Amino acid sequence: MHKIWVLKLILPLRYGRTLTGLLLLAVLLPLFYAGAAGAGEHRPPALFFGLIIAYIIPVFSFITAKAQEALAALRPILDLGDVAYERFHARLDSASLRRTLLSLCGGALAGYAHLSFIRGSVSAATDAMLSNFSGALTAGGTLMVWIVMTTVIVMLLQQAVVFGRLGGDHVRVTLLSTRKLLPFARVAISSSLAVIGALALFPLINLEGGLDLAESVPGALAILGPLIIIFVIPVWPLHQRLVRLKQQELVALNERIEAVLEGASGVHVAAAGIDTLLPLLNYRREIAQQSTWPFDVGNITTLLFYLIIPPLTWVGAALIENLVNLAM
Repeated sequence: MHKIWVLKLILPLRYGRTLTGLLLLAVLLPLFYAGAAGAGEHRPPALFFGLIIAYIIPVFSFITAKAQEALAALRPILDLGDVAYERFHARLDSASLRRTLLSLCGGALAGYAHLSFIRGSVSAATDAMLSNFSGALTAGGTLMVWIVMTTVIVMLLQQAVVFGRLGGDHVRVTLLSTRKLLPFARVAISSSLAVIGALALFPLINLEGGLDLAESVPGALAILGPLIIIFVIPVWPLHQRLVRLKQQELVALNERIEAVLEGASGVHVAAAGIDTLLPLLNYRREIAQQSTWPFDVGNITTLLFYLIIPPLTWVGAALIENLVNLAM
């Protein structure tokens, strides 16, 4: 296991994530715009390339830190020894050399396939890449975005699997004390933030006028699929456990209630039976009302706020494009 290379790019300073993002933006934007200046029909979306890389690397570092905080918060209710706990902790920011290389190669191949889709064929993509500086920079930007995004998404999936396994096998759960399980929801929501933020930047591709919006569909689909998985995996195994526990508890309560009611004539129950029955009925009502998801109102509000970000950016981009067209 080695610390993932994306996290090594973060400056080890106070406000290192912010400074890293600004530095990446300062380096990448002039570089990509230099390539866009000499481009022909397929002008690269330089602003999109620069912003998405400068955004995703610091945000991934932030989300990884939040995942580590969530794991530390869960430590008191995890049935794990110190060695097993450290193994889970390491998987939040580290990966095997094999997985790292597969992410790099997979991202590069997906990026080249995307270039071939835009150009119409593999040979046309290769010719454009080798034709001039602009073509090489356009290809380089596309490959860079695919490699970085693939690496980040693979690691977010790995983090999601870590919490999925913890929730399914190693955390102690009780139906009347689910607030201790809120870190699972925080991980699911914060992990989704990285992907949702990346989706919010996609209108920049069309806004810059270099590519048809349809040509960005492969990238959007490659993000949307993992978004659902990244959100569901950390909470689903825990949800399944809570559902089973709730069903078992309700079955046991109903049996106890039936035992109290046995021998009662009509609606008449002996006073001793009523004293036993009322606490059971109250407890059953409490159990029936318990949610089997580790979310609270704050979590849901945060998630809804994140979900409206991409539509707002898409609408804003469309309005800006229309205003520009009217002005011209």
